[in-house]
Amino acid sequence: MPLGSSLAVGIVASLCCGGSLIFGAIGLGAFYSSLALSRYIPEALAAGAILIALVNWLLYRRKAAGSLAGNDDCDCVSLRRAMLLTGFLGLTMMGVSFVFLEWLNHAVVNAAHFMGHHQFGGAVVPGVPNMHLAYLAATFLVLPLLAILPLPKKSVSAPDHHPSSQRGIKI
Repeated sequence: MPLGSSLAVGIVASLCCGGSLIFGAIGLGAFYSSLALSRYIPEALAAGAILIALVNWLLYRRKAAGSLAGNDDCDCVSLRRAMLLTGFLGLTMMGVSFVFLEWLNHAVVNAAHFMGHHQFGGAVVPGVPNMHLAYLAATFLVLPLLAILPLPKKSVSAPDHHPSSQRGIKI
């Protein structure tokens, strides 16, 4: 479930720029264009990264709490490792689909309009401006934050500090 959620959020977050192709294919291109979401690429990518981290943290936090409630030892190291892996895969899905949709929109479908500009034609990935790739790379900075977010721990009961218990004297 966390992996599927991460991948779904990653795909949805990447629709900020290349979504016009998808919405245009289903007859909602004018509606999508009226929203002008392509102006908000950094915000959309940041929101996607935060949502991917939040979904993973909440789901793995629930798993850890569930294993503690069942009086099992919580293997928080493996849960944290799985949380980071699914977060990374969600961010990767967002990145791959974002780059693919940007490339498809700017370098293939609308190449005559965009590829003449140095921002699009001279980029590392033709059709995807280098600044957009920098925004995308910055989204992976959510992984260290995800690594330090706390998971529930088993509460350790405090030892009895009654004076008579220290000497073995029964009252």
